[in-house]
Amino acid sequence: MQAKDPPLLNVIGHSLTGPLDQGMTAEGGWTTFRELKPGATDAMFDAWAPLRWCLFVEPVNVYRKSQVKLEAVLANEDVLAPGDYPARLQVIGPNLTRVFEKRITVRIADPRSKPEPPMVQPVFSEDVLIDGPPGTYRFLATLEKGAAACGEAVNFFVDVAPEEMPKVDTEIVLMSQDAGLARWLTEHSIKHRPYPPGQPTACFATCFASPLATPPDRWPLCRLTSTSS
Repeated sequence: MQAKDPPLLNVIGHSLTGPLDQGMTAEGGWTTFRELKPGATDAMFDAWAPLRWCLFVEPVNVYRKSQVKLEAVLANEDVLAPGDYPARLQVIGPNLTRVFEKRITVRIADPRSKPEPPMVQPVFSEDVLIDGPPGTYRFLATLEKGAAACGEAVNFFVDVAPEEMPKVDTEIVLMSQDAGLARWLTEHSIKHRPYPPGQPTACFATCFASPLATPPDRWPLCRLTSTSS
């Protein structure tokens, strides 16, 4: 990079220029004591697979009866011959609950064609309603014939619908000046009030984000803990 180049933001990089850790860099697949790091071999096998699914779910935490965006991308380093490949996409939840299934056709162009086909090919993108029991769900992609690709599953999580949540009767004390949080609590009929400086006269539940209304070192609880310890 040159000095005039813009800074790299939101970039995830992986360096593996040596088989083991050296110079306190922790970049190797082995430790300094020549022991394989747990999961290192599986991670490299999966990441460097010449044919793999790249699956995305957004958001990864949702309420039941909400929509998620499912995306499937196929990375193919000239493994597949030109042609059409049937694929099946599924979302499977707890107790093998099947909330989504779709069959698609992945078309692989001739690598000798012009312009050269891309190595990474988006094959599916759709908003899907998830209505099933709470728990862990898996977004699955499978080539039904002709090849087997790595990266066939990604997890996301579903909670009960908002109206099924238990009612919050306890008053919440806000430790921060977060108008959005206060508005969310009001919209969900949760009683709340700002934190009153000074020694508390009773126990209360707190909720805070940034910026804090009162520095932590001025919280009575912190002073009490510091004094008693």
